[in-house]
Amino acid sequence: MRLAALALAVALCAPAGEYRAFWADAFHVGYKTPAEVDAMVEAVAAARGNAILIEVRHRGGAYFLKRIEPQTEDAGWQQGFDALAYTIEKAHARGIEVHAWYPVTPLWDLTRTPVDPKHAWNLHGPNVSGDEFWLTTTAAGKMSRSVDPGHPDVVRHLAEVIVDPLRHYELDGVHLDYIRYPEDDRYGYNPTSLARFRRLHNREGIPADTDAAWQEFRRRQVTDLVRQVYLRSYEIRPQAKVSAALITWGNGPGNDAEFRSKDAYSRVYQNWPAWLEEGILDIGMPMNYFAERTNGALLDRWLAFEKTKQFGRLITPGLGVYLSSIPESVSQLRRVRQTGLPGVVFYSYASTNSLQSNGAPTVPNAEFYAAVAGVFGEAVASPEMPWKSAASGRGHVMGLLSVEDGPAWLKDDVEVTIQSDTNPDAIHRRRTDSTGFFGAVDLPPDRWYVRLSRAGQELFRTVPLDLAAGQSIRFDVFLRAADFGGVVPVIEGVEVRAEGLALTMRNLLVEPAAGRAKVLAGTQVLVNGAAVDITGIGPGWIETSLPQAAVDGTWRIQVRYAGLESSVMEVAGSVR
Repeated sequence: MRLAALALAVALCAPAGEYRAFWADAFHVGYKTPAEVDAMVEAVAAARGNAILIEVRHRGGAYFLKRIEPQTEDAGWQQGFDALAYTIEKAHARGIEVHAWYPVTPLWDLTRTPVDPKHAWNLHGPNVSGDEFWLTTTAAGKMSRSVDPGHPDVVRHLAEVIVDPLRHYELDGVHLDYIRYPEDDRYGYNPTSLARFRRLHNREGIPADTDAAWQEFRRRQVTDLVRQVYLRSYEIRPQAKVSAALITWGNGPGNDAEFRSKDAYSRVYQNWPAWLEEGILDIGMPMNYFAERTNGALLDRWLAFEKTKQFGRLITPGLGVYLSSIPESVSQLRRVRQTGLPGVVFYSYASTNSLQSNGAPTVPNAEFYAAVAGVFGEAVASPEMPWKSAASGRGHVMGLLSVEDGPAWLKDDVEVTIQSDTNPDAIHRRRTDSTGFFGAVDLPPDRWYVRLSRAGQELFRTVPLDLAAGQSIRFDVFLRAADFGGVVPVIEGVEVRAEGLALTMRNLLVEPAAGRAKVLAGTQVLVNGAAVDITGIGPGWIETSLPQAAVDGTWRIQVRYAGLESSVMEVAGSVR
């Protein structure tokens, strides 16, 4: 009994897992040569650190060899050196995790163009048009140097770039930085992304930046990308953690309503508390970059908010140690640990205190590592994540809808019902993202199947699959445009009358009981690209006023309904 009591006491007193991580960025030394990696691993070990996040992607180029994008054009990187493989080898030998850090939406920030003609800036940057143009823009057409997450091809490319190294390297995690819209202006108006919003919301013209639906559309694009990365990462390497650098600008919010007024939510469209609540992040890393001497109180306010937003996952606050002296950073570290949050991340490994900027070069600082080691004491492992194993009693469901022919938007925003085959009340409703991807996390073990619908009409139902705890199952669905033939609106005829247009329709799935207001909200008639007023509607017909900008000649008429578009019908029109 004494031995059992002693063992229990030791277990209770043993230090809990804690993340002690360092961001190693591409603007400084750290991992660009074998010698730099050796020095970095030793420094992190001396600091009692247990994780390094290395910026393996910079300006759309890679610091590793098994890659999709071109190699980096960083002159400090040793040509042919696989920084990722070597860092993993050296860090794992010291018990230190390695997470691949990706700045997600930034693409290129130099005045010259990339050397490699296959670089995404050359293929999809300012000199191309149409769907090949990937950059995000303002309403006035100002181009950012970042890509737009509302563009389906952007999402497809970024997701694959981020998850592919998990197939080739023994990574402990992937880290998403700049998983948002740029902050220097009001972006999101990439033409392809804007066309999606118009179709899905029955709009024409340019929405105001303050338009609530347009703001929520942009938030959803960022969240959809996080969800796809999380689920696909788990599918490839279940033990790999997915983390993100989170925006914490200005004074910390006291509640959810105040958070929605902050730049993270309302300017760059990063609704990070929702990601943790849904479970599509393992670790949130808020960038609490506040100089202690001037803004130390802001750190404390953000920490209080962050402590309430873990939702069963982890939040490990980031400290901008480059902004403060070493004693000031130690004070911030102690305050983070007092919150009980499960770790801390330092920005950055090679820029460790503000005194170095006073005429001295920014280099890794042994004094800083010794100071934080003194706070940490003994080395510890990173925290356990029981939700990533069978111990969670949960699993994940995902899938991809592909349409062999027809317009790409057929797979965009399709209604997805993930349903238990044994319990009719166990239902999870989702929608496909711009690429056709869908998924849900943390479902109980069961037999699950998926139903796909548009405009309330079922298109396809999969066979059930068994989901085990700690596992993921995938439903990939392949349809043809003809499978949507019963839901895409069809204009069968147009009559031009004195008072307006009379359209005979097929597949306008109007439910009279729903009420006229609801029907009108989901239907739009365009004449030569401009919306016209609907004066009457029924299951097989629409009546409109005359086009306000009607001219003699050909009128191109199109109907939108529930995110679907009819083909264009041309009729001879004239002003009466």
